[in-house]
Amino acid sequence: MKTEETKSLSIIQPNRVTNARYDWTATQKNIMYLVIESLQNEMSYQPLLFDRGREYVLDLGKITDAEHYNYAFKEAEDFVGRTLHYDWKGENGKMNDTTTTIIASITRERGARFIRVEIPKMAIPVLLFIGKGTGFTVMQKTIAISLKSKHSKRMYELCCRWADKGGFNMSLIEFRQMMYLEKQYKDINRFREQVIDIAKKELKESADKWFEYRLEKVKSRSYNWIYCKVFTNDLKQKNAEKGVYPNVYNYLLLTFPPIISDKAMVVADKLADMQQLGAAWDKFRPLYEKYASGDMDAKHIMNTTKLILREDFNINTD
Repeated sequence: MKTEETKSLSIIQPNRVTNARYDWTATQKNIMYLVIESLQNEMSYQPLLFDRGREYVLDLGKITDAEHYNYAFKEAEDFVGRTLHYDWKGENGKMNDTTTTIIASITRERGARFIRVEIPKMAIPVLLFIGKGTGFTVMQKTIAISLKSKHSKRMYELCCRWADKGGFNMSLIEFRQMMYLEKQYKDINRFREQVIDIAKKELKESADKWFEYRLEKVKSRSYNWIYCKVFTNDLKQKNAEKGVYPNVYNYLLLTFPPIISDKAMVVADKLADMQQLGAAWDKFRPLYEKYASGDMDAKHIMNTTKLILREDFNINTD
């Protein structure tokens, strides 16, 4: 079996997957990253039809060493049948609820490092659609795979999603549901130590994004909200205002999707080297706000962005 190679250093993950409620092991998360990586070139900003399933060959060597291929395969076997829940609007305008498996089958030649996975067609819309109302999370592939704790992986995804906003907050009920921890670590101190603090420490030591947090009591005698502030350890920001690089980079993804090339990162890096990130964001922010409100479409954003880069910053992207 041949592997499907990708030049991208990033993983683009639909936010429906980022926000989903599930309990997967760290190895199963890595297998999911390989699945998401294989889907990169098919992701779409347009609503998707349930046209067909997909088959991909995954390389277990990307997530573990030769001594642990059998263990990774066993984890993949356990992944078969795990369900995903989502809703969607039919042609008649009525909402539908769908429950589907993510991986329908897995095949492996005995002793081999490659596995062939079958993704059912009903899982395709939630795994491929990254358009308006859904969005996507961009994360560094090597970092996501290398994180050891399953909770660290989830927190890394949330940090990557909310980095350009400075952080996020949610009720502890919602947070526990997302992490599939409703029945575990009832004691708040154990919850801190075994989930949040472990993730915080690992991200701070090993990731390009990490977080600080606080728990609060909101109209309650017990802690019921978590507030997370996201930080970036990206050295590219050395000449920029804190937080501007991810704003510019995420904006440029609208014009230069990473599933096509790494041009968004190349342009953002060039602006950083020119110490023009702040000036660029001053130009881009009003355009993004118009796009988010529906007053400007994707094609207009793309043409205007290229014009600004060419005329204001002497960066030709054609």
